[in-house]
Amino acid sequence: MIGEGVVGEVMLPGLEIVTAGLLTLASGGGVQCTVPKAPVINVVPSTQAIQYDFSKPEADLTAQKSDTLSPYAPGVDTATRGLRYDQPEMKMEVSWGYMQYPGGATCFWYDTVNISVQLKPQIFIAKELSEGRCRDAVVEHENKHVKVDRAIVNSYVQNIGRSVQDAVNAAGAMGPYNADQIEPMQKKLVDHIRSAISMHELTLYKEMRAKQGHVDSLEEYNRVNDICRAEEKAKKKKR
Repeated sequence: MIGEGVVGEVMLPGLEIVTAGLLTLASGGGVQCTVPKAPVINVVPSTQAIQYDFSKPEADLTAQKSDTLSPYAPGVDTATRGLRYDQPEMKMEVSWGYMQYPGGATCFWYDTVNISVQLKPQIFIAKELSEGRCRDAVVEHENKHVKVDRAIVNSYVQNIGRSVQDAVNAAGAMGPYNADQIEPMQKKLVDHIRSAISMHELTLYKEMRAKQGHVDSLEEYNRVNDICRAEEKAKKKKR
């Protein structure tokens, strides 16, 4: 698990795939494809430490496209004092075993599937905010978004882990295939796992958007704004 509990568009555009094959040569006899050992499936989430950026002006942050709907009515002008960004990066490594018989008949099976999903959270805070209760409240709010990202990705990797395991189990031992079918079959091995993952992507995006919307509630916005207004009022009294 990542730990405690952006994602912009979540469709995992950075999917990196590494493939490998393990060849075994078999002696003659009848060709009957079997899985010699249970495949190993690893799905691991991880996160880097949050990177904070206090250098950008409020106008730049306000201009950035938000991935949640504003809780305010249309026409209400709201400024963005803080913004969090994260984009899950996925890497998939698929290795398979294959046994080749005299004459070219070949059997395939999944050997290992390793999937990693990494978060790299960034939080941007408007440079106009000096240290104080207002900036602390904005940072706290953006950290709530990061916690939601982590919690949802934890759930997501559990779901894709089960789907990949089911896909591998359903595939079992494949073949025998002729020599001219080996290369297309290797592509199918990768596509089969990719399909097991992609079936969850739309659900992930919808859940992320919905739960991040709960963080950006009208009550939460008002809470942060009340803190900032009170701090500004106190500063004016001291002048």
